[in-house]
Amino acid sequence: MNILQRLKTKRRLKYIIIIAILILQLIILLTINEGRNHILNKNILTEEEKEWLSREGTLIYGADNNAPPLRFVDESDGRYKGVVVDYMSVLSLELGVNIDVHPLLWENALQSLKDGDTDMCDMFISDKRSELFFFSDPIYNLRAVVVTRGEDKPLEKMTFASQMGDYANEWLLENYPDLDIVFVDNIGSAIDLLLRGEVDAVAGDEPVVLYHLKNKKAGDKLHIMDKPLYEKGVVFGIPKSKPELLPILNKGIAAIKESGQLENIQQKWFGISAPIVQIPDYSKKIRYFVIGLGILVLIVIGMITWNYLLKNEVDKRTREVINSKNDLQTTFDGMSEYIVLFDLDLRVVNINKSLITFLEESKENLIGNCYDKVLKNFSSTDLHKIISDTLNEETSFEKELVLQNNYFIVRTYPLKNTLGKMKNILVVIQNITKEKLSERQILQKNKMAAIGQLAAGMGHEIRNPLGIIRNHSYILSSISKDENINRSLKYIDAAVERASKIIENILEFSRLTDGSKDRFNIYELISKLLDLEKKTLMKRNIKYNLNCDENLMINSNKESLKHILINLLSNAIDAIEENGSIDIIAFKEDNDITLRIEDTGKGLGSEEIDNIFNPFYTTKDPDKGTGLGLYIVYNEVKKLNGDITVSSSKGEKTVFEIILPFDGERMVV
Repeated sequence: MNILQRLKTKRRLKYIIIIAILILQLIILLTINEGRNHILNKNILTEEEKEWLSREGTLIYGADNNAPPLRFVDESDGRYKGVVVDYMSVLSLELGVNIDVHPLLWENALQSLKDGDTDMCDMFISDKRSELFFFSDPIYNLRAVVVTRGEDKPLEKMTFASQMGDYANEWLLENYPDLDIVFVDNIGSAIDLLLRGEVDAVAGDEPVVLYHLKNKKAGDKLHIMDKPLYEKGVVFGIPKSKPELLPILNKGIAAIKESGQLENIQQKWFGISAPIVQIPDYSKKIRYFVIGLGILVLIVIGMITWNYLLKNEVDKRTREVINSKNDLQTTFDGMSEYIVLFDLDLRVVNINKSLITFLEESKENLIGNCYDKVLKNFSSTDLHKIISDTLNEETSFEKELVLQNNYFIVRTYPLKNTLGKMKNILVVIQNITKEKLSERQILQKNKMAAIGQLAAGMGHEIRNPLGIIRNHSYILSSISKDENINRSLKYIDAAVERASKIIENILEFSRLTDGSKDRFNIYELISKLLDLEKKTLMKRNIKYNLNCDENLMINSNKESLKHILINLLSNAIDAIEENGSIDIIAFKEDNDITLRIEDTGKGLGSEEIDNIFNPFYTTKDPDKGTGLGLYIVYNEVKKLNGDITVSSSKGEKTVFEIILPFDGERMVV
């Protein structure tokens, strides 16, 4: 009896072991098959498709911003959420490309897709839309329902509220051409109209309608008709300008269906039974059946499950690393500085978009090249030296260089691995030319202000000694009978008179304006000034032209502007001498008035331009100018909250440009 029982026990154990082995083999086969499908999904795209995605960069999904729970902007945190938004995240991982989601009004979403501003949007297929878009394989099924206040009537006898641009509108008007439809921005607004009795019914997607009924606590007030309007598959629409995207999306959709990730999204938003997804999943039932039969091999199943979860976690971390790398590369490419990464052989490892654009080369041609080719446009002994010093001394360097008439700051950084050994050199080149020019302008402004105060003070101090000289010269001339002495006294009087005029100009500058502003016509002001100079212009055979709107007005100090223009006209006439032309151009742009005086004189050199606004600096003969005219012009322009610039070169025309605020006040940004 004991022997028989032992034999039976051994036989049972043998059967159990055989069954366990079979179950284990089946589970292993299923696991291997899942792993193989997962690996296949990883390589679903061809090289041409991957290259196309790489050129496109980030894909943009634009859709409705208020269709919960499918897609909506959460008011609590301002984030774009929903079933389809989660689906886009999964699709991004499957395709290995960044997908940005843009919440829009539904009608704007369709228009943006049509214009090619976005790359994809989920929608129903219709004849009208087929003229504008290509369509992917179905993503999920969705049905549309009709909501009423309980008085079910024939559809053609009811007034509907529906979302602008929704497929439900096309379906209703196609089946009931005379139907009265009120268009709104979203289903929530449509239900509000129904609750207020302004319409008889609302047509919309079932999950969106259910969400709003629950959110508005209107389930006991409103009624969903038993028969849905229609039930169709939802697809991705893409612009017809991007046919390459269609097979890529279809492969991603197929991969998501195979991996069962759509089911997870469904359970997150709707629970086990979902109103939108109708995809039979026989593999899951088989898996549960196998697990039920495999109770005897729980340890083995646990190990396999652990390995599977570990593999998924590794994949998840890998995706995070890839996404993080993509984010870093995006930031790297988005920086305006020129950035390049070298290895220890000074060959290019990475290079940002700003430097690629500057070099007018492709990234593929630059990666792996020696630094001489990459930095050929920055040829400088100092630049090569600090890169060499960084390599040899393993420390950072910073140096300001002047290359190709531009100012640059070059910074180098040695990058080390976890063991502290240097593996790369990062070179950052920043163009600071604009900052340098701004710095020079500030210094010039401060210098001009200081010189103005000094000159005004000196003018008062010098005037008294000049008065004494003039008085004593008069006394001597009245008592002297010597012609030589009287001739010398006349020279003294002439010199005193010249010095007095210089002092008078300085003092006139210091008290020129009181800051008052009036509204006046610029065209009339310039015309009168030209009339004053007309005789001189005709005498020297100088042509002149005024290009200005006859009704152009400005709110500014009229006397100050008159003084500025008189000085500039006088300088232009002196520069031409004869047989030339002067053009005066005035126009309004935004909130500024631009005045431009152009003459065909002998021009100015770069050194003359740098000093032309300094007091007592003049390019005229000693007896023809004091060097204070443009100094006064510069300061008067600044008093009017304006800017003045000059451009010229030897043998070419000189252009003075003044920009004044239209209303007298400069906006501070």
